[in-house]
Amino acid sequence: MLNFIILDDDALHNVNTNKRLQLIFQKYEIKAQIVLETTSPKKVMEYSLSNNTTNNVYLLDVNVNSDVNGIDVANTIRQQDVGSYIVFVSAHPEYVMPSLKTKVFDYLIKPVSIETLAECINSIYKDFNKANSTKVQSIAIKSGFNLYTLAFDDIIFFEKYGHILVVHRLLGKIESSEPLDSIELKLDKKVFFRCHKSFIVNISHIVRVDFLNNIIYLKNGGSCAVSKRCKKELKTLCGLT
Repeated sequence: MLNFIILDDDALHNVNTNKRLQLIFQKYEIKAQIVLETTSPKKVMEYSLSNNTTNNVYLLDVNVNSDVNGIDVANTIRQQDVGSYIVFVSAHPEYVMPSLKTKVFDYLIKPVSIETLAECINSIYKDFNKANSTKVQSIAIKSGFNLYTLAFDDIIFFEKYGHILVVHRLLGKIESSEPLDSIELKLDKKVFFRCHKSFIVNISHIVRVDFLNNIIYLKNGGSCAVSKRCKKELKTLCGLT
């Protein structure tokens, strides 16, 4: 799934871009969500620092009415979010050449038609899928005298039960003595989320989240807990903020 970040000093422009993106996602069946819509360059830089993954798409204006401009923001993003997509949406074509140093994916000149925006988003989505289609993500888990190689898609969630690690899979359960903390380091944060000190959940297997009672319901009929401190981040992952 692609995560979109919108930065423009015109709040109304951000709202309109948000609406256009939602229409594009729906029309072209693009798996994406808008995780941040802001007029603050600082918020975008803070986001990139804590969410440095390869599925971020930054739509940045150049002139953002701040002590830093969109090029500065993009340079900061590139220092900590190397694999992300950056698209400038600006009324200033003179910044096209300076933007190239940020490894920009596209430079759209305002006013941007929804057709032009859709073409850009589709190109990003195709590139993202191509880059990830050949990757069969998996993890090796020791269980007794056996070593299992488990595909990420097969894993629903990890549960720490006393000194035992229980791997809940589509194909059944596996028990291990490996620490949950060491397992977390081997996982892709775009796929798995540490929702509790005792649970790591596969985001794609989440069916419903009961934020009132702090429970995550999963595709296999199971459930796991979400801690209060993780609820805000989980809401963002689920596109609820």
